Amino acid sequence: MPGDSERTRPPTEGAADGRAEQPDDTTGETMNQTAEDTHARPDGTENGHVPDQDLDDTRSSRPPSGIEGVEVVEPPIPERVRRPADGVRLAAAVVLLVLGLVIADLAAGTRGAVEQDLTDATSGLPRLLLTLLGWMSGIGVLLLPIGVGADLLVRRRPMQLIQALGAAVVAGVLVIVLAVLVQSGNGGFITSILTRPTATGHTGPLDIVLVSMLALLTVADISGRKWVSPIATTVIIATLVTTLLSGAMTLAALACSLLIGWLVGLAFRLVFGVTSTRPPGTEVAAVLVSGGLPLTRLELIDANDAGDRRYLGETTHGPLDVHVIDRDTFGLASGRRLLRVLRLRSGFTRPPALTLRSEVEHRTLMGLALRDAGIRAPKPVAVSEVGPFSAVIAYDEPRGTPLSELEGELDDAQLAAVWRLAGTLHRRRLVHRQLGPSTILLDDRGGVALSRLGSGDVAADDISLRIDLAQLLTTVALSVGPERTVESAVAVLGEDAVLRAVPVLQPVALNPDARVALKASKSVMGELRERLVALRPQAEAEAVEPVQLRRISLKAVATLVMGGIAGYVVLSQLAQVNLSQVISTADWRWALILLGFAALTFAGASIALAGAVQIPLRFVRTYMTQLAVAFSGLVAPAAVGNIALNTRYLQTSGLTPTIAGASVGVAQVAQFCSYFVLLVISGVLAGTGPAVSFSPSPVLVATILAVLTAMLGLLAVPRVRALITDRVLPQIKSAVPQVLAVLQHPKKLSQLLGGALLLDMSFVAALVCATRAFGSDAPVAAVAVVYFAGAIIGSAVPTPGGLGGIEAAMSAGLIAIGVDSGTAVSSVLLYRLATYWLPIPFGWFSLNRLQKVGAI
Repeated sequence: MPGDSERTRPPTEGAADGRAEQPDDTTGETMNQTAEDTHARPDGTENGHVPDQDLDDTRSSRPPSGIEGVEVVEPPIPERVRRPADGVRLAAAVVLLVLGLVIADLAAGTRGAVEQDLTDATSGLPRLLLTLLGWMSGIGVLLLPIGVGADLLVRRRPMQLIQALGAAVVAGVLVIVLAVLVQSGNGGFITSILTRPTATGHTGPLDIVLVSMLALLTVADISGRKWVSPIATTVIIATLVTTLLSGAMTLAALACSLLIGWLVGLAFRLVFGVTSTRPPGTEVAAVLVSGGLPLTRLELIDANDAGDRRYLGETTHGPLDVHVIDRDTFGLASGRRLLRVLRLRSGFTRPPALTLRSEVEHRTLMGLALRDAGIRAPKPVAVSEVGPFSAVIAYDEPRGTPLSELEGELDDAQLAAVWRLAGTLHRRRLVHRQLGPSTILLDDRGGVALSRLGSGDVAADDISLRIDLAQLLTTVALSVGPERTVESAVAVLGEDAVLRAVPVLQPVALNPDARVALKASKSVMGELRERLVALRPQAEAEAVEPVQLRRISLKAVATLVMGGIAGYVVLSQLAQVNLSQVISTADWRWALILLGFAALTFAGASIALAGAVQIPLRFVRTYMTQLAVAFSGLVAPAAVGNIALNTRYLQTSGLTPTIAGASVGVAQVAQFCSYFVLLVISGVLAGTGPAVSFSPSPVLVATILAVLTAMLGLLAVPRVRALITDRVLPQIKSAVPQVLAVLQHPKKLSQLLGGALLLDMSFVAALVCATRAFGSDAPVAAVAVVYFAGAIIGSAVPTPGGLGGIEAAMSAGLIAIGVDSGTAVSSVLLYRLATYWLPIPFGWFSLNRLQKVGAI
């Protein structure tokens, strides 16, 4: 790297001599070097710790001994860096602060009780100990900043001392501003949460000593300092105890003082950076040479601030790929992996390593496992620590051309070699997780290798292996097309093995390299999936049904938000009810009848589903399936859970996926017809008086008309028409024969319509019984109208089981027909208890039982 590089070319005497060995022979030796608890290092330290000073203070201007004759080429290492771990800590501090304030606001009584308990507990300490704590706090607060400043000056870090003092000053100013706001009456929620009234006003919102001290210590980075760290911890604890006993601060104020001081210090570290602890290339070369590698040249080729530093090493036996993992940048790769773990479900990605040692050990294990399996991949030939904050791994890398550069120039022999590699990985239960276009290498002799070790695992689970195969199928399809990919994969791996990848053939399962390549050819994955499913159409149900890989999705977030709103609505309704009065005044004879009608609702759904299919269904299993639907309502809107479970049940009962879906659709149509017919009859019987008026608002009518107009307008778009022609119409055509078949059999038709009517009438009867249990004599027809309105709203609200929406709508409906508010809320809650909450444990049992017997 001419121009900005520093070339370290030590004298050539004492060049690499008889210590040089073959890389294969040094693997065990160098790995044992990292596994030792104590071993000598080039700087003469032990256990990876430098006594009484940091790593960067031990660097000498002269190259370390033992690398004479080794040319090191690299630009100057920056003196200050921003550590990704500080960003993670800052985010954690903000989250903890916000959560702490919210909890303190919601649990004011508990907060005071805990504070009093802690005060009583600490005041009971021996008087001598309390006196010592007071002396430690008073003297420590004065001497600790002086000691920290002297320590930084001794380590030749004047700028860090200035920044630490600046953080302390900023933190102190922040505390003073908050105190002025509180004393002037403009503190807002801070006053009620962090302070308490006194004879002269309020206690302080924050402790200026703690906030400033934490900010200073955070910027000074005293972690790991032999004397400063324990002394600082003791002083902080002593200050907390004495301040709490004095009553000058609330417990919430003390906790927030610690968090805000830490937060200010972390913000300073991110803005101004911290002193770099990255070892230079000369130290890396010294460690490799001391491990027995005949190194002659080491050149930095990738100073990646978001991951490893990569060097190109030259030895007498050939080139090496040298990776240096630094503490300064280690957190970014782990942070990205943590986000992937949070985004995907457990088992679909490897959790991030928490320490440098665990990351080094994992990479070494993967390299040796792939080598033992006979797969050409980067082979670790030297593994060691480089001081206390870094580690180095040297790889002997395979040679070849990446698949991304071949542009489809693969013959059948090369494709077969790729699938044999996949077969070897699966037989050895090795998962790679990064089988993208730049990872697969092919040489001139038709051999296949891996350019990286990936983020995989040994002894992998089945789903991870299937995801690996799905990634490889997509990677090869991007190069040679879906048709050749499927043909070549089936020829080597077999249909069964290849079809197992179809449920996880999703973009979210791909590594970033493959996702970027897929953006240029978006149709490849869809075409690949269609060709795989076409291999065995009779297995369409198992092959097409996707596995849910995402842990967090838009639907899950919407469900969580709506569930919170629903919970708020239900709790608000509960606040209006005196539970003891409800229990004492309710007529439990009506409640028992209500339970009977609640059980009949599942019988009606079972009968309707049996009437929608031509094959006989076992009533008990069908009934248990409807109970399982009640349990699934906890995690999905009612209509979604109903359709999914019933379709699956019909598939396992012998129907094809298309016929099963059509049958469930027929049952849904029958229930809609039942809704409509009973709603019209109830509306007519209830009359049109103001007590039962449910006339829609003009806004609702306008919204419905606008939606219908927009839907009709979409039909003018060619793509929408093509979608309807290609996707929707075939499904409708496949369902028409099923509908006609049901209409041609009076018995099935009577089952279908009778079951749907029994379902709705049982729900209406259950709500009537709930109102009668609390003494209401509202007309049955009016209560029926209330039920149908609530059921429609519940199907539209995207919360589990329509939670919140149904309760609010039915309560408002009962009040509108003349039921007093307390009775209305009590009746709805009793109705929901019998029809929604009580069936849930039975649904859980039914779901597990049906899964064990293979009925779902």
